[in-house]
Amino acid sequence: MRIRLPILLVGGLAAAPLPLAAQAPRPIAVPVVDSAALWRTFTALAADSMEGRRTASGGSARARALLLRHLRTAGVAPYGASYEHRFPISGRDTSIREGINVIGVVRGADTSRVVVVSAHYDHEGVRNGAIYNGADDNASGTAAVLALAAWYAKHPPRHTVVFAVFDGEERGLLGARAFAPKRGERTAIVANVNLDMVARLDKNELYAAGATPWPQFRPLLEATARTAPVKLLLGHDSDADGPGNNWTRQSDQGAFHAAGIPWVYFGVEDHPDYHRPTDDADKVNPGRYVNAVRTIADFIARLDQSLDDLPPPSRP
Repeated sequence: MRIRLPILLVGGLAAAPLPLAAQAPRPIAVPVVDSAALWRTFTALAADSMEGRRTASGGSARARALLLRHLRTAGVAPYGASYEHRFPISGRDTSIREGINVIGVVRGADTSRVVVVSAHYDHEGVRNGAIYNGADDNASGTAAVLALAAWYAKHPPRHTVVFAVFDGEERGLLGARAFAPKRGERTAIVANVNLDMVARLDKNELYAAGATPWPQFRPLLEATARTAPVKLLLGHDSDADGPGNNWTRQSDQGAFHAAGIPWVYFGVEDHPDYHRPTDDADKVNPGRYVNAVRTIADFIARLDQSLDDLPPPSRP
């Protein structure tokens, strides 16, 4: 949900190195998305049996079991001692006192810089007998993170990538806030790529937010857009976009933004089924969803290749 708040290097030569402008570009190993597996995971997470994946519910536990099974089967290592990272929840609703993030890691050759690829798996649960399946929001992003983690487990990146599936986003980015460092804390995390609502490309459009506060990402996003199988649009990351259209703090990237960590957020515009019991898998065009995930995978590969060359962030 969006909460409505304000590699391989080319072999060296014996002669002196060529100037950067004359060097051949490094090849990019773009993840190959297993479209059938992606769709199976997506539809399983959005099924009635998951009962809307409300935090601390039986449906949430079933969804989490699916996440854990996928990470273990893919050979993705746990982040720390366990895949499950619990955090306390306070508030008037005494039925929810704990959330559980599911986090894995694929270590790269360079472990000094870490990219966090994230999505939230919780949704709204059951209301008045209606199941809010949250297919687009956010079974779509969760399934994509699992697909990317599975590929990178077999094709390690240059830099370490943490694959984080957060709980409690619908209650105020709680899982992401529990995970993200506080501003000023020392951390190896240098970027967050967050996926929330990436399946309903009704007009074949996918948005990438983050290039306005973090302009170092703009060339990578523009390069991704030039070859993307969907229409990749940049925006929704500034108050100039109008009331309610600045997505900076409206999903889990907001927790990283608060910490001063650069981020890119991929998502679609709101649609008539947003936060309604009609947000179901049968509303999604499978081909467009797969192409959206391929586009995101392309950007992540470009980010991994270029991370050492990006200018340091000017923290907003």
